[in-house]
Amino acid sequence: MKMEGASPARLLEMLSDRFGAFEAIAYSTIKLARHVPEDELAMDVLVAEAVLEFGSDLREACKAAASG
Repeated sequence: MKMEGASPARLLEMLSDRFGAFEAIAYSTIKLARHVPEDELAMDVLVAEAVLEFGSDLREACKAAASG
């Protein structure tokens, strides 16, 4: 995807969209952690929680960039 010339707000939006894949893995990891040993998970549960927190921060930054 061509990012050259895109505004900072658009770049942030694109990053947020791409980050959705990591969030999906994180949600699945947290859900599976109830039933599967942690060494069989795609990602550590603490990492999954950090990914979700970062995703939330990223969406807030996107909102701030769009309104600013």
